[in-house]
Amino acid sequence: MKLLDRYISKTIVLATTVVGLVFLGVFSLLMMLGELKNIGEGDYGLWQAMFYVLLRMPNELYQFSPMLILLGSIIGLSILSSHKELAIMRTSGYSIRQMIKTTLLAVGGLTLVMAILGEGIAPFLNYKAAVQKENAKNAGIAVVTASGVWLHVDNNFVHIERVVGRQLLEGITRYEFDSQHRLLNTYHAKKLAYEHKQWRMYDVVQTHFYDQRTQSEMYENALWRLKINPTLLNIGLLDAKEMSLAKLAKFSHYLKQNGLQAAGYQYEFWRRAFQPLAALLMVFLAIPFVLATFSTATMGWRIVVGILVGFAFFITNATLGELCIVYQLPSQVAALLPLFVFAMLGFILSKSLIQR
Repeated sequence: MKLLDRYISKTIVLATTVVGLVFLGVFSLLMMLGELKNIGEGDYGLWQAMFYVLLRMPNELYQFSPMLILLGSIIGLSILSSHKELAIMRTSGYSIRQMIKTTLLAVGGLTLVMAILGEGIAPFLNYKAAVQKENAKNAGIAVVTASGVWLHVDNNFVHIERVVGRQLLEGITRYEFDSQHRLLNTYHAKKLAYEHKQWRMYDVVQTHFYDQRTQSEMYENALWRLKINPTLLNIGLLDAKEMSLAKLAKFSHYLKQNGLQAAGYQYEFWRRAFQPLAALLMVFLAIPFVLATFSTATMGWRIVVGILVGFAFFITNATLGELCIVYQLPSQVAALLPLFVFAMLGFILSKSLIQR
């Protein structure tokens, strides 16, 4: 039986690998077509676009991994079924229960590999991709460093420690120079917020530089009179789906501590934390549909079943994510509910199949 276990696992892994490679090829082409509109902005050219797409692929592979693993598992089992190998295994004493167990073990291994890729490698590459793209597009006007974001606006250099959102920046330091590159003023603000169609600084320290002395003044708040192009802030702002789990947890905690909206980030954290389980449960739910018809259904029908299962899971997740944000539902409940429903359905269908 161990030989059959290895054979089924090998078939599923190979089928999933092929599905993953096809996905990478198609998705990278689509991403490259999407990047064509950005080519020519600043120093962003064809090679930079290709490098950006290449660095983004691990993250995209991880985001779609539950669906890819689901399709790979269904195709692998369908190949065995079309060659009558599943029927032969059944007649030799290899039970449905063993088939389900072996399939889930293979899926568990694939899920572990995807989790290591998605949480250990992809966030770093994703960050590098975003930085090199925005640095090239802005051609020195905006640059990301380890200590934050630097902007060059007219005769001013602005350092931003943290881009919380497109309308909220923290740890702002502005250096104002004259036309002879002499430092005139510095401004340091704890927070810079876009309110009532204008930027306003809070907890401000302004220092004037004279030939022989300096003078500092403090303000509770003050208008920010330097124009900032909002698109430049994209360079320091990462989407929740592009953060690592550790960064998501830290950022969510930071938002809550400062009384800011954190529901979307909290939901994304729990959704990602349970993503390996999601892949297992999607396959668990699809297996009964495949094995129940392995002697009659075509591979096309089984793939359709897999797509429908994946689509149902995606829609459920997306809907609950929005409800979590709008109605302030507990993010853990919103992330676990579809998994619980799919687990119950899979258990009922599998039990019915085993008892046949």
